[in-house]
Amino acid sequence: MNHRVDEVDNAFDPQTQQRAKLPSDNTPAPATRSDTLPQQASTSPGDGSEVHANINQVPFKERVIGVAKITRGTVLRKPDLKQEGEAILEGQTTQEDLKNA
Repeated sequence: MNHRVDEVDNAFDPQTQQRAKLPSDNTPAPATRSDTLPQQASTSPGDGSEVHANINQVPFKERVIGVAKITRGTVLRKPDLKQEGEAILEGQTTQEDLKNA
């Protein structure tokens, strides 16, 4: 097993004759934004545990219905159906509001 570790540690790129870049070279991962709540309490201000969620976001179910209405309106050439889908995606109305109207 130690033999395999030595092979990985001594990996060379045959074209450049330089040591191959391996994930274990301590290269940091790129920064990411979190849209979920942190699982632990914040220990200091500005520690990056703030949630960057969009409060006014249309729920996923409504977005699916909106896109489906736009697609159906386009295929069936019904501009009123397409406009309903666009209104749902913009958050101006919901599927329930359209059912009850």
